[in-house]
Amino acid sequence: MQERPRILYLGGFANNASQRLKLAGMRRYCAAPGWDVVMVERPDATPENLPALLRRHRPVGCVCEGSGHVVDLPPRLFGAVPVAYMEYPPKVAGRAPDVLVDDAAIARAALHELSAGLPSGYAAVGYPRPWLWSRQRVRAFRRAVAETGRRCLVFPSVPVSKWEGEEAFEARLVPWIARLPKRCALFVVNDDTAAIVLRAARTAGRPVPRDLTLVSTDNIAEICEATDPPASSIQLDFERMGWLVASLLAERVTGRTVTIGPLLTVRRKSTSGRGRHEKFVLEAVEAIRREAADGLPAAELAARFSKSRRLFDLRFREATGHSALDEILHVRLEKAFALLSRTDTPVAAIAHFCGFRSYAALRALFRRRTGLSMEEWRRRNAVHR
Repeated sequence: MQERPRILYLGGFANNASQRLKLAGMRRYCAAPGWDVVMVERPDATPENLPALLRRHRPVGCVCEGSGHVVDLPPRLFGAVPVAYMEYPPKVAGRAPDVLVDDAAIARAALHELSAGLPSGYAAVGYPRPWLWSRQRVRAFRRAVAETGRRCLVFPSVPVSKWEGEEAFEARLVPWIARLPKRCALFVVNDDTAAIVLRAARTAGRPVPRDLTLVSTDNIAEICEATDPPASSIQLDFERMGWLVASLLAERVTGRTVTIGPLLTVRRKSTSGRGRHEKFVLEAVEAIRREAADGLPAAELAARFSKSRRLFDLRFREATGHSALDEILHVRLEKAFALLSRTDTPVAAIAHFCGFRSYAALRALFRRRTGLSMEEWRRRNAVHR
């Protein structure tokens, strides 16, 4: 039996929740052309190992993961094999496609969540090791606060070369947190660091949320719901990042950097329990990603989560900025684009595979969104098969 073509996902970790979601997004895209996605974990994804990996797997393309510490894998090392990047510095990616998290949008979402409590001031804490992504995220939050005419305190970091260990990091945090103004609002760059900050706040005698409030980033539920108190967190759209980087790789796009903003803010007790922690919204988004192409109707979602249609639509729009129907149509169109560009599926049959009730409905929506007929779009964008 002939092996299926494969993409190598280089530099991820199988036990990392955000990277598992990125992998799921890549696989969702690759289902249409019939490709496999194989993860090569970071310890094995090195410049020295790359030639052997390319010979062994003979991939149709590679995706390089850059979150955390970036492994130096520039495009020249891949030869004729197409490569795309996620969260890589543009100077490394060069003209290869690069999908980045929108730090400015994260900062705005964090400020919106924290400012509702009318804090006396703002502060930010970066990752224990001050990697580039952490410094960028803190800078973006400082800028967002400065635009309101306020000042943001920043916990001082140490150079990467002088890594002190988590215990020493936490010990330095305690006196700094003890000196923060009463009713200060804290932005923390990710959930792992938020867990450390909350422990330090408890040691410093600064109860959250009564005295301080806190919001972090990533919304890894097993971390956020295990902290004391549970941490509010900004959910990043990792699954869509994976889908997008696979599509850019498949279409051989060059010279393009794409940023993706947060999906929603999941409110927990660290921001005073203000508003509602609508866990069902995130579950609804996940259901849409899984089932939209199978014909999932928006009305069924409200009933599935035992909500009235009006309340469901209101909470979904508050959390994501758009309606559940918009999200469903977006996922269906994503699959239509993949089928048009990567397969020879007849245009009239694509509606069935994407969850639309009729070809006419897809055809009308497609022209509104792209300005082209599906046949015209396929001629311009079909990848050689």
